[in-house]
Amino acid sequence: MNLAYLEELCREFGTSTDAGTLIQSAFPQQRAFLEDTTRFKTALCTRRAGKSYGEGLALFTEALKRPGVSCLYVSLTRLSAKRIMYKDVLKAIDREFQLGSRFKETELEVTLPNGSVIYLLGVDAKPEEAEKILGQKFACAVVDESASMRFDLSHLVHAILRPTLVDYGGWLAMVGTPGNVKNYFHDVTTGAVQGWSLHRWSAADNPHVAAQWEREISELVIENPLIKETPLFKQHYLGEWAIDPSMRVYRYEPERNDVVEPPVCTRFILGVDLGYTDATALVVLGFRERDKTIYVLEAEKRSGLIVSQVAEWVRHVQGRYALERIVVDNASKQAVEELVQRHALPLEAAEKRDKADAIANMNSDLITGRIKTVAATAPLRKEWEDLVWDDRHFHKGKLVESSQCENHLSDACLYAWRAATAFAADETVPVAPTEPEDDEEKPRRKAFWEG
Repeated sequence: MNLAYLEELCREFGTSTDAGTLIQSAFPQQRAFLEDTTRFKTALCTRRAGKSYGEGLALFTEALKRPGVSCLYVSLTRLSAKRIMYKDVLKAIDREFQLGSRFKETELEVTLPNGSVIYLLGVDAKPEEAEKILGQKFACAVVDESASMRFDLSHLVHAILRPTLVDYGGWLAMVGTPGNVKNYFHDVTTGAVQGWSLHRWSAADNPHVAAQWEREISELVIENPLIKETPLFKQHYLGEWAIDPSMRVYRYEPERNDVVEPPVCTRFILGVDLGYTDATALVVLGFRERDKTIYVLEAEKRSGLIVSQVAEWVRHVQGRYALERIVVDNASKQAVEELVQRHALPLEAAEKRDKADAIANMNSDLITGRIKTVAATAPLRKEWEDLVWDDRHFHKGKLVESSQCENHLSDACLYAWRAATAFAADETVPVAPTEPEDDEEKPRRKAFWEG
C-alpha cells in the first residue's frame, strides 16, 4: 500500500486528513488486516473487536487509493448494512478524518471527493438482491456477518462477487464472528479451504474496549465459573467455532451411536430424498427380529442425477438388499411417477407431516442408543453433526432447519426410520448371536439356545 500516493490524492481532492493518518489510526491487528495485499482474506473476531470499523477503514482506503472506482460492502439485509456500516462506521470515519464524502441514505451510497463510491447492499433477505451485483466492477468487496449468511456463501463469493473484481484485480474479504452453522466461512477459517489469508483478533486487542471487555468476562466467570465451557461464550468471547447442542436438529453422538460391525440384519428399508441441483440421497436401514435397534447401513448422496440414473442406483441397492419398502420424498410427483411407471420401482410416498415431532421421536432413539451407524454412513454422520435449527425461528418457538445446512441424507434417513417397525420387536426373547464362535464355544451356545 503506497501511503505517499494516498496522501497525495487526499491533498488533491481536498481531504483535510491524509490516508496515512487513516491507516495509522488502526490498532495493530486491524492494521495487519488493512495492509494485507492478499486478494482473498478473512477476519474471524469476537464481538466488540472493532471488525466493522476495520472494514470501514478498508473500504475508505481502497476508495482513496483508486479515484473513480466502486467498492462494495455486503451484509445480511439492507437494514443491517445501514445500521452497522452506513451510520455508525462510515459516517463516523468520514467525520473524524474530515474526508468530505457525500452520503445518500436512500441509495446507501458514499461518494468520495475523488469520485470513488462505496455501495452498501443486503443480500440475504431475497436471492434477487445478489443479482444486483451482476455486471458491475469493484475494486474491493467486503462480506460482513459471514457466519450468519443464509445465502449460499460459496456461490456469492465465487459466482457473483469474484468476477466483479477482475477488471481491477481487486480483493475480497469475509468477516464475522463464529456461529452455530458450519458454512463456507467456517470452512475457510478452519483451513478446510485453501487460498485465503486468515486474521484473528478479539475485543481484548481493541484498545477502545479492552478494559471493559476484561471486566465483563470477569463478572461473567464470577457469576458462573463454567460459562467458559458454553458454546455461546466460545463463539462471542473467544472467537471459536462451537455448536450449541440445543440448536442441533439430531442428537447423534459418535460414542453412543457408532458401531464398528452391525449384527446380521434380516429386514431392510430404503429412504430416498430426490434432488438434482440439491443432491439425491439414499439411506439403507436394517433391523432384525426381537431387537428394537435400527442399524444405518449405507448413506450416500449424489448431485446432478436424472431420473433414469436414480432408477439405476435404486435397482443396484435392491440387488444387494431384500428391501421391504422404498419410501421416497413425493415433492417431485412427476419424477416419482416416472420412477414407478417407466422403471417399475415399488415406491411409496414418505410420511412428511409433523416433521419436527418425528425428529423429536427419532432423537429419543438416538439418545437411547436405539440407532446405530457404521463407517459407510460417514456423510450422514456429518450432516447430523452440522445440521442446526434456524435461530431466527428457534427463538420464536418454531423449529425450522437452517437453510445453510445440508439435510438430504438426514431427510432420507427420517423417511426410512418413520417406515421401520423395529419399535414393535419383542426383546423378551434373546436374539441368537450372529458373531463367529470358536469350536470350543459352539456346544455351550447351542445348548443354551435349544433350552
